Amino acid sequence: MQENILPQTAEKLELWGRKRLSMTGVEAVDGFSEQAINLTVGGVKVRITGEKLKITAYNKATGSLAAEGTVTEIRYQQKSAPIFKRIFK
Repeated sequence: MQENILPQTAEKLELWGRKRLSMTGVEAVDGFSEQAINLTVGGVKVRITGEKLKITAYNKATGSLAAEGTVTEIRYQQKSAPIFKRIFK
């Protein structure tokens, strides 16, 4: 039986009971506080909001991140179209 292997850059998000989170494919931690964690994942900005959030582990080399706290929202920012495409529809 052949096992499917994800590429190293694959993004994966796991959330356990809104209290514990793990994520792979993280390129950068752009900022964090107890209310929000801002990340870049696969070239897209991701904002995790909640209460008493804390990053428990982050490895830039492997792109893995672990966090704890109460997660209320995970939002991926859409990439906007280039300005010329928006102007000249």
